[in-house]
Amino acid sequence: MGSNIPHVLMLSLVWISLLAVGEANSTPCTIEIPQYMLTGLMKTEPTATGCEGAWSGLQTHLQKAHQNLTECHQRAESFEDVDTPQTTCQQLSDELDKRMEQTRVKLSADMKRKLQYEQIEVAKMRNEMVKLKNQLKSVQLEFKNYYHRLLLLYVDSADVRSAMYYYHLLVSLKEPNLLKTVVKFVYISKRHENRRLENLLALAKHLPTASEQMDLYRLIQPEIVNRVTQQVSYLAMIASLDMDKFVKEKEESEFKKLRDAMFKIVLARWKYQMLGGNYRDVVTFAKNYPQYFEKIGVRMATVAPQYWFQFSYSQFVTYPNLLTLPKHRLVAFQTIRRQVKERNKSHFSYYLAKLAKQVEICEKYIKQNYNELDYKEELVTLKMKFREFDNKNGYEYYLKNADKLTKTKPPVPAKPGKPRNRGGLNGRR
Repeated sequence: MGSNIPHVLMLSLVWISLLAVGEANSTPCTIEIPQYMLTGLMKTEPTATGCEGAWSGLQTHLQKAHQNLTECHQRAESFEDVDTPQTTCQQLSDELDKRMEQTRVKLSADMKRKLQYEQIEVAKMRNEMVKLKNQLKSVQLEFKNYYHRLLLLYVDSADVRSAMYYYHLLVSLKEPNLLKTVVKFVYISKRHENRRLENLLALAKHLPTASEQMDLYRLIQPEIVNRVTQQVSYLAMIASLDMDKFVKEKEESEFKKLRDAMFKIVLARWKYQMLGGNYRDVVTFAKNYPQYFEKIGVRMATVAPQYWFQFSYSQFVTYPNLLTLPKHRLVAFQTIRRQVKERNKSHFSYYLAKLAKQVEICEKYIKQNYNELDYKEELVTLKMKFREFDNKNGYEYYLKNADKLTKTKPPVPAKPGKPRNRGGLNGRR
């Protein structure tokens, strides 16, 4: 309470002054006070109004001081109920800290609840994502199986375009072992394997890359070779001829060995049949696959030297006219004529007479079924080659005297020569 003494003393002095002023107003009294004392009380400079202005200013100053001291006294009394201002601030601070802590706890609890909610929602979403992924995999698998079935269906129906569409689709989906799956399908039924293999060989040429085509032939070759009915069939011939474009004849490779092994099996079988007078497989192949047959036409009309005097030439010379296309016939006749010249230095009239009669049949066939002018040059060239044996006699001579020249079969040489090999049973490709 000691701190309040100066305030009380000051208030007392002010009140005494005011009382004196009040009494002076009630009872006129004259007191002589120098003007500097009045202005000194107010701590101001003397005014131009003199004593009256100084006195008036002092009264106003005292009134203001009284008012200020009264307000200060009131504030001091209000603080007496509180121990210290520091105590009040500490309480306020503690209360504020308490409220802040409550707010923090509440916010923390709210955030924790929200975090738990978000975690639950995220877990739900993850579970949904897992379910969706599993469903997507299941759908993709179903679609893949669907695409597989369609691919195999179109292979079975020989629809190359549709089959290639689903092949590309499955490749884009990175389906493994696709070619193996197709080859397995071809041979899953013995009843349909030949037809399906033929369809697959047609599709093989449309695969987008050489690597894919070669991979497919590598899968097909063992299947064909291991089946007796296929290894000597037109299917083996088609496959081996298709493999040609990936083979360099002067270079040995595993792929070339696969091609050669398959080709030699079917070629040997066909040529053996032809030596016995059976031309059915070769003629059928020429009719159904003329472009393929063009690649082997010369070989089919060529007889290995060791068999030239051991087979029926009279029957063999009729083979060309069993072929459907004139160009196939003319190539075969030219091949036979060349062999007659190489292997019969004498007694060639017999062979040429039989050949001339078959050439005449061929010429009539062309006139009846084709435009003669398209093959005129080849026919003229073939006929002119008859004079290479004897300049005195040409094609017309051998044709006119065919019956006389073929009455007696020429003798077989005791030691037949060994002319160049032009593709017999083991002839090179």
